[in-house]
Amino acid sequence: MTFTGKSAILIEVSERKNNMKNKIKWLVSDLGLNELDAWLWITGGAALTAAILVLLSGEGPEIWRFWRVFFLKLF
Repeated sequence: MTFTGKSAILIEVSERKNNMKNKIKWLVSDLGLNELDAWLWITGGAALTAAILVLLSGEGPEIWRFWRVFFLKLF
């Protein structure tokens, strides 16, 4: 089997991709993000609970205005 210039480039790109994948795995391991899925469920549940409480309290429009002004000031 002979390698052409294009196949050599494809092999190099594949090796870089695998190298980057390994670096990401190490980063996730070093930062302790293995439980990221659990953290996403926890924060999602907290946000959903907060949204339901806001809607049930009747203060939705006031809170909407507050956050709209907050994010507009960021830009």
